[in-house]
Amino acid sequence: MNTVEQVKASINGLSISDQSDVLLHMLRLKYRTTLGQIRKLTASNDETDDAIEHLSYDALLERLHLLEGILEGLQDTALARVMSHKEIKRQFESWRKK
Repeated sequence: MNTVEQVKASINGLSISDQSDVLLHMLRLKYRTTLGQIRKLTASNDETDDAIEHLSYDALLERLHLLEGILEGLQDTALARVMSHKEIKRQFESWRKK
């Protein structure tokens, strides 16, 4: 059983309001974890706490999605899974000619 299934099973008997609170809490934890990973990869000493408690579920999810994209890009860079702009242009031109 993965984490999402575990959470769903554990909150199944709760009221809708309590379920929402649990999900928001989990999103906030994921947000802070992802932000910590980004700070670690960028060697950032900025420990400013982003005030996310006031954000709606949708706004928090949108920010988390953005942070996960940033984290993925940083991880790709750290693992040298990147291409130069020149190489991208060369590949694009070869695809256009096909």
